Amino acid sequence: MELRDFAVLDETLLREIGRLRVAAWETETSRAAEMDIWLDEFDRSARHWVVFCEGMPVAAARLSVHASLAEVPDAESYADVFTQPPPAPIASLNRLVVHPSARGAGLSKRLDRIRLDAAEAMGCRSAILSTASGPRRIRQLLGWGFELAGYGPRFEKPPLCYLPAPAVLLCRLPRTNANRRTQSSLALKAA
Repeated sequence: MELRDFAVLDETLLREIGRLRVAAWETETSRAAEMDIWLDEFDRSARHWVVFCEGMPVAAARLSVHASLAEVPDAESYADVFTQPPPAPIASLNRLVVHPSARGAGLSKRLDRIRLDAAEAMGCRSAILSTASGPRRIRQLLGWGFELAGYGPRFEKPPLCYLPAPAVLLCRLPRTNANRRTQSSLALKAA
């Protein structure tokens, strides 16, 4: 498997990633299967990491940077969760998908770590994400230095409205050396 970083995606690869999202998320919500492609307005301006197997994308994740919480993708999932907004610039880690055939190979962990490192290198002061994936995913993110901020409201528009209320997580950047050591030891145990 080959991991590649893209500052800009060409339309062909962007459409392949949109189809990968549908294939990955139809295991989470049957409504995803009704879609041909899952893309949004942030895809063309975000930074992407894609894992290829035999030339086909099998995992992908996105990072976008914002000046305020109101500007992040799926901003409605963060409504009323934070007592104070996360410090800007804010890195939004989102659209992490792994094709069902590639699950269990540690790809999500690898994509989380590389996006956190990139956000920190870009000078972000915080990284946020929301997930409806459940307790196992939340524990994984806590191990990378995130803290559970709370639970956002359910999404109102299809297809996300069919998912449970998302857990909202925050990682303060830059990470401390103690936090990095904890993450490194967790990464070694996970590998």
